[in-house]
Amino acid sequence: MDRAARFGRFLNIISTVVVQPGLTPSQLANRVGVSERTLFRDLARLRRMGVDVDYHDGYQLQETLDLNGVRRTRPMSLPMIYEQQVRLLRTELPAEVADAVQADVEARAAGALAALFESAMKARLEAPA
Repeated sequence: MDRAARFGRFLNIISTVVVQPGLTPSQLANRVGVSERTLFRDLARLRRMGVDVDYHDGYQLQETLDLNGVRRTRPMSLPMIYEQQVRLLRTELPAEVADAVQADVEARAAGALAALFESAMKARLEAPA
């Protein structure tokens, strides 16, 4: 598997855990389209890269500790997700390549977001009340 496809799979794992926290290993593997064995390898790699994917009543990425040391869940914002993905990108690629990839993504991001908004609006507006 090439580096770009593996990196895409890492981002898919992260985004799935953010959008659907609490998945079991088999559920997460199915959503991402890999075997559980591959999922465990990918999760171990993500942890070594500094991505804090934890298993607590299912996989969680957005857990934090409150002042009493109790785990609480707080959803990650889009900018937080983007920053985490950029950090991950920079651990995988040389700086000049990471800079170029980030510039390419940022150049296309506005158009991609516009298409996502349009699709979501159509789905919501066309859904039966």
